[in-house]
Amino acid sequence: MQDSIGQTSAHNDDAADWPPLVLVRPGIGPAARADPAGRAASVASLPPPRSAVVFAVCVFLAGLGVMGFYVNQLPHSGLVGLALIGLTAAASERLSILAYNNAKLSISFVFLFAIAALYGPAGVAVATPFCIISLHFPNRMLSYKFLFNVGNSILSDTLSAVVLVSLMGGMGEITLSARVIFAALAAAGFNYAARTSLISVIAALVTRQRFLAFWREKFQWLYPHYVLFGFLGLVLAIAYQQIGVTGLLAFAVPPIMMRLAMKQYIDKTTRSVAILKKKNDQLHRANTEILAMSERLKETYDATLEALAAALDARDSETGGHSSRVTIYTMDMAKELGLTESDHEWLDIERAALLHDVGKIGVSDAILNKPGPLTSEEWQQMRKHPAIGYEMLKDVKFLSTAAEIVYAHHERYDGKGYPTGLRGEDVPLGARIFAVADAFDAMTSDRPYRRALPVDKAREEIENNSGTQFDPNVVEAFLRCLPDWSAGLEEKEAAA
Repeated sequence: MQDSIGQTSAHNDDAADWPPLVLVRPGIGPAARADPAGRAASVASLPPPRSAVVFAVCVFLAGLGVMGFYVNQLPHSGLVGLALIGLTAAASERLSILAYNNAKLSISFVFLFAIAALYGPAGVAVATPFCIISLHFPNRMLSYKFLFNVGNSILSDTLSAVVLVSLMGGMGEITLSARVIFAALAAAGFNYAARTSLISVIAALVTRQRFLAFWREKFQWLYPHYVLFGFLGLVLAIAYQQIGVTGLLAFAVPPIMMRLAMKQYIDKTTRSVAILKKKNDQLHRANTEILAMSERLKETYDATLEALAAALDARDSETGGHSSRVTIYTMDMAKELGLTESDHEWLDIERAALLHDVGKIGVSDAILNKPGPLTSEEWQQMRKHPAIGYEMLKDVKFLSTAAEIVYAHHERYDGKGYPTGLRGEDVPLGARIFAVADAFDAMTSDRPYRRALPVDKAREEIENNSGTQFDPNVVEAFLRCLPDWSAGLEEKEAAA
């Protein structure tokens, strides 16, 4: 289980030097996944930052220094066993399993930990570099990643060996006692902490991700593996001490079987992940298409409603453009009252404002276009248009809530409106907002029987009716919006 940084290749042609157990591959962090075609590709193609190369060289030189310090302490006896276990560890690197998350799984840590228990820091300081050579060979043997992996492995494995030997009370015959087991677990933990920390530092330098975020993503799950493999390495060392090569061969079988089991599991899981990824991609595409279709459908709905409103305005010669202007005023005040486009009421109010006079389809042209005042009977006919509009819209699913606002758009805050005499907040919010917008547009628009009122006069009239005809809160929102509207109305007056 020899973690290291691997090569970054768009074609995966350098898999030989990918690290076992976990791949630290520059550009494959959280930020890169958020932009798979951008940042990840650019990181893969750009040379490493100078800081990363300097850090890698420093780690390599530190590793060489540690190896030089311990190599003279290598015992002169038992070197055949050291060579045999070391070669087994190096060979196991070539049997690493490539997992589906750009990771490699290896059992080499078992054999290196056994060397630490049998030969101490000197043994692993000598054996570890050969594992890294086996991992990288024959690709990029002098790359900064190779240098880093050599230095990191020597430092991490030697540190764990120092901890192991110290806690066991020195080297010698090993017995499976509580103290020895504790020493093995602690040594595996130190190895895990040192190795993953150094890799996360250089990965953070290369990918410009945060150290802790990278460590959590790539390495937080690894600790149990280190503990298990460390314990197996301890048992392997005891077996070799007791019965020599036979013990080594016998107790090498469990790690090898684990490797075979992992291979079968990963092959099956990789296929499952590939299938799930394909299904997820298909679902994502389908969802994107549905969202696009929904947006197009909404645009079609809106365009249809706007065309209908324009047709209604054209029929009523007195109020050309009235529906679109009132809609703008209504939505500006709705925003001032705290509504946003994400609120479920927003679209209903907008559609109701646009279609508020749809019921005038049921009112004769003679009444709509009469140049003088309406008679009492004609007013009775005109006052039917909110109910007619409601009946027209209520059974259209996406307009059913808007129909309630259309029905109430001539109600008054004091309860003296029509058709039902609703009072106060019993009047739907959209209808209360619309009442102010409708009155303001009516007063500031020309009629056959009068000229448009000045903006100040219209404002004064609305203020005077606050609390009676109009909701006071809506009037306050109206007053905040009025300066923005006034500029456009003044330009219109000047052009006229």
